[in-house]
This record gives sequence, structure tokens and C-alpha cells, in this order.
Amino acid sequence: MVRAQTPSSDQLESRRLKNREYMRKVRQRQRRQLQEMESTVQQLEGQYGELCQQTTRAAQHAEVVAHERPEGQDQDYTEVVMITKRLGAEKLLLQTALKQKAEWRRQFQRILDFEASSVTSTPEFQATFNFQLDSVDEAEAAEVFGFHPLTEWDFTRTLLDNKQDIRFVAARLLQASEFDEMNGTRTHRMQAFGWDIVQRVEGSVMEFVFTKNFVGLDVLDILQKTWVNNMQLAEFKKIKAETRCLRVLQQVNPNAFVFVRDVGSPSEISIFRSVFTRFLVESTAQVHPFDSDEDLTGTGYVLGTQSVDTHCPQHPTEEESSGKVAWADLTLSIEALDVVNPSTGETFQHIRWIGRTDYCSEEHALRDAADTLQSMLRWEMLMVAPALNLVSLSQH
Repeated sequence: MVRAQTPSSDQLESRRLKNREYMRKVRQRQRRQLQEMESTVQQLEGQYGELCQQTTRAAQHAEVVAHERPEGQDQDYTEVVMITKRLGAEKLLLQTALKQKAEWRRQFQRILDFEASSVTSTPEFQATFNFQLDSVDEAEAAEVFGFHPLTEWDFTRTLLDNKQDIRFVAARLLQASEFDEMNGTRTHRMQAFGWDIVQRVEGSVMEFVFTKNFVGLDVLDILQKTWVNNMQLAEFKKIKAETRCLRVLQQVNPNAFVFVRDVGSPSEISIFRSVFTRFLVESTAQVHPFDSDEDLTGTGYVLGTQSVDTHCPQHPTEEESSGKVAWADLTLSIEALDVVNPSTGETFQHIRWIGRTDYCSEEHALRDAADTLQSMLRWEMLMVAPALNLVSLSQH
């Protein structure tokens, strides 16, 4: 890696001011979009009400026409048929409007959730990079990897998808053990090195939840160091040794990047490729202590990873054409929370690794289950253990 000069204090201050102004404009734009979406939902509700009234009036009119025909007389059904056709068309239009309304409401709620969960990146997360990122320009990203830059709305949806997927995996794996063998797929539970480990493999999909409590950790410092190391191939290989390529395709904002990553595999598929966003955001979540029946609220940060859709590369390589390159889907989250127990006054740090991956086959999913567990233990050894040692030394 090429080393860059450390920015001066004036440069850092200028960068912070630019970031603050950038985030102010982002928040203004999001509020404006939220207001526009709310107005659209109200318009759809008005249209829905009008269609309901029109349909009711038309149905009543058709009934009156039918009853006004004299008995025994050959009835002319032309008008009734026309009314029936019109009612059918209005019904179809009404169904379309209802579907559109439901979709707008869903998107509207996602925006509200987005605003409420403080997912917007903030300048306080900024880390100073004393290295040069291995970046790909936009043309090469499109030609080689089929990637086109994410818009702000694309990125927002990616964040929300990650949050929703992570919640689903956690709820599914942390439920009672009597559900462990549903659908003939076993959920494996164990404890090792202080970690509570839950993993489940179903077909090509592997899901996991790893949790552990620590004392004396600086949660932001730990995730910022992880964030920086995960941007450098040499450092990232210390966690996931099979990684062959790690390049930046886009910087979405100061706390979110899009990467392409190749991971080697000792099989007919020699490379698993992923294009994903990685982001560092604030988090508030419920934590269930092992020695308490009450949930506690933890506040901290999340380092998230979420695959993004790509198009077919314009010029696939020989490896891609021969089937030696396959795409792996990633949904990952490393969450670090400060938790205070109000009953005892105890303060601790709760670490959660949660995720789901799809590596195309059950064989590769089982291998990924072992690799992910090893990666988590390497991460603890390289990132957490030194910080705990510093805390221990400072106390003596």
C-alpha cells in the first residue's frame, strides 16, 4: 500500500466542516423527500376514497336498472352489460390503486424507521486514513464488475434491508431451542471462549449469531479500528485469510463505501465474488442479560455489510465464463453496545456478530460456517484483546 502524508490539523478541521455541511444538506433533502412522500400518500388515499364512492354509486345504479325492467318483457341488457364492464374496469383500477397505496405506505414507513433509528452517518465517526485506498474508477467498475454507483436512495434502502435482515436472523436463531429442528434443518448451539454461538445451515444459506459481554471496552474505538482495517487487503486477510481481492468501487459518504471482494475456494468454484456496502452507523438495541429477566437498552455502533445488486459484466473474464467465479450474497453486522444495568449499576459492553451468507451450495455454506467462526475469533484476538490488555495495564 502507498502511504500518504498525515493531514494537518487545519486540513482535518476543514474536512470536518465539509462533512458537517454535507450531512446538513443530506438531512434537509431527506426531510423534503419525506414530506413529498407523505403528500403522495395523502393524494392516493383521496383517490382511493373517490374510487370507492364511484364504485358504490355505479353498483346502485346497475341494481336500479335491473329492477325497473318489466317482468315477461324481453330485456335489453345492453346498458347493464356496459355498466358491468365499467364496474369491472373500475374494480381493476381500484385494485391497482390499493396495491400502489400499500407500496407507498411501506416505503413511507421505511423512511420513518430510517429517520427514527438514526441510521444517517454523522461526522463524529470520521477516521483518519494514513493509507491509500485501492480504488476502481466508475468505468472499470461497470465494465468488469457490472456495478453502477448507488444513489442516496439506493444506499438508504440498502441500510434498511440490512437492518431488517439482521433482525430476522436474530429473531429466528435466538428463539427457544424447541424450534431448532424445524424443516429438518438443525440449529447448532454451543459456548466457546466466552461466546454464545448459534449457527444454522439450510441449503446454500448459512446464518449465525455470536454474542459476548466485555468490560472496559471503548465500543467506538473498536469498531473504528475494525472499519479501517477492513479497508486494507493485507489487514483484512489477517481476519479472513482466503481473501484475494478487496477494492473500493464507490465512496457513498464519509462513513459508507462499496467494495468488491474475491475470496478463494479449494473447489471447482475457485473464487466467490461479492459487491457490498460497508457502513458505520449509530445503534440502539435491546440486550437480554443472562442473569436477568428484563431487557436492557444498549447504545453504540454497528459496522454493517450488505450485498448490492450488480449487472452482468460487459466483458466477462475467462474464469467467469468457465464457471470458476460465483457470486456470494452477504448480510453481516458487528454491533458493539454500551449497556448499563440500572438495578445493579453494572456497566458492560455487549458484542454481537449476526449475519447470513449464501455461497451457492450446502458444501460451501458448511465451509463458510467454519470460516466465519474462525474469523470472529481472529477478530477478537487482533482487535479486542489488545484493547483489554491496555485497560488491564492502566488499572495496575
